[in-house]
Amino acid sequence: MSTEIQIRQALEHAEEYIAQMTTFSDKKLEKHLDIIHKQSVIAEKEKMTSSLELLRIWRSQVIEARIRKAINNIADVPSEMELAIADMEFFEEKVEQRQEILKEASSTVIANEVKQSQEEEETKSQEKLSEAKSRQLSGEKTSTDKPEQLSLF
Repeated sequence: MSTEIQIRQALEHAEEYIAQMTTFSDKKLEKHLDIIHKQSVIAEKEKMTSSLELLRIWRSQVIEARIRKAINNIADVPSEMELAIADMEFFEEKVEQRQEILKEASSTVIANEVKQSQEEEETKSQEKLSEAKSRQLSGEKTSTDKPEQLSLF
């Protein structure tokens, strides 16, 4: 595209461009100014007058955007990349929370199962002890010897 066409478009769409740039971060606007300045130095050395005119228009538009942004306290609009990163961080946090909940739930279930198992074992031990005491009180033999093992011959 020729420089004259770019100059005409920059002037015709100045308000749109300035409005769009007011949503950029100050850092991004500063970077634009820096690039425009470097290009202006090159265009001046090469005596490219039409390019210099376009760069002056762009520079004034960026400066106007910064002024409007400051006066009207216009917030930065996050880029698509920033939004994607924020989404990823949000989902990562949710995953971590869910894993923590799952871990706590698993620990509780395991602890309950261990406790129940221990209680069952304790109950069985108490039942066996009670049976042994009741047999002892009733005079039953508690010996596990078999009569055929007791013979001498």
